[in-house]
Amino acid sequence: MRAIKVVLLFIMTVILGGCWDRVEVNDIAIVTAIGLDLYEDDKLRLSLQVAIPSKLGPTLSGGNGESGTFIISETGANVSDAYNNLQEKIGRQIFFSQSRVLLIGEDLAKEGVKQIVDFHTRYHEPRINSFIMITKGDALKVLKAKPVLESIASEESKELAKLGKGITIYVRDFLDMLLTDGLEPIAPHYSVTSLEESKEDSEKGQKITGAAVFKDEKLVGWLDSFETRAILWIQNKLNKGIITHHIPKENGNGNISGQIIRAESKIVPTIENGDLKIDVNIITELKVIENDSELNLNDSKVIEDLQKQMETELIDKVQQVLIKVQKDYQSDIFGFGQRVYKEYPYEWNNKYKQNWDELFTQLDVSINAKVYLRRVGLRM
Repeated sequence: MRAIKVVLLFIMTVILGGCWDRVEVNDIAIVTAIGLDLYEDDKLRLSLQVAIPSKLGPTLSGGNGESGTFIISETGANVSDAYNNLQEKIGRQIFFSQSRVLLIGEDLAKEGVKQIVDFHTRYHEPRINSFIMITKGDALKVLKAKPVLESIASEESKELAKLGKGITIYVRDFLDMLLTDGLEPIAPHYSVTSLEESKEDSEKGQKITGAAVFKDEKLVGWLDSFETRAILWIQNKLNKGIITHHIPKENGNGNISGQIIRAESKIVPTIENGDLKIDVNIITELKVIENDSELNLNDSKVIEDLQKQMETELIDKVQQVLIKVQKDYQSDIFGFGQRVYKEYPYEWNNKYKQNWDELFTQLDVSINAKVYLRRVGLRM
């Protein structure tokens, strides 16, 4: 019995002996954001936004002129090589686990991002639930931007993404799109812009200004904010937003703005006589938040006519974006192919999958929309 007690005591000593592999905070460089660019001689430049703990705290913000981070960068043959070269320049262990933003420059995105996503999924520290964003120009330039409301610029980036005003893509989502047949990747277009566009010396703010369109792993084009919203409509991922409808002068003049309270869509593929067709059915419910026109929203006939006008406008604008993506970018970011696979797996595998890139550009797609004005407010 005594021997058993000794053995148990030894085991407990080993198990409860503490964190043998712990790393002290004073020994690490905490990365808050990662930037990647194409550099000279086809090298990759890795830029890290690193926190300065002494300058962080609830009372500090970017508005005090003092940043809570600094930027370090180095080049290499790939991400791992650049990371190794960068580690040799800094006296602390680089710690990726707190990074929530992966920013990729335009030139590198055009060359391909597969190796970047590969590093993020193989190496255990970088989070696959980091937000992935693409920027025109260099990612390093954006990382250097001074935050306005936060002490760390990446916090503003993260909060912008979480607002859901534009498209939100995590690294894991991007990887899924890369690996899924019948669905091409898309990511937010992230930029730094003047808060007051009329003043050259105004504060610089961060903004998600649309989306970056990929074909396979390479950047092929850009969409603006409204075009991106059309993509979200088709994908059934539009959660919020405001729609402003212009009223012609002869019909009442002015504008009516409605806040989206429900937006749903369904992609319905059908095969008739061997021909594939896609229907996109969109339902949108709005709450009127502003009316500076002469229309009387207490009149049911006015509401009915207004709904039809907004349906026609919505169909036309979504159709324009659809044609642009089909003809100019030839990239199925809508996931039409994925829906065909789910509805007709046999036909997809035996008829459509092999030449889907070509079929997508000629695909017959009909946009159908219903708009409902559910609440018009107290003033008509």
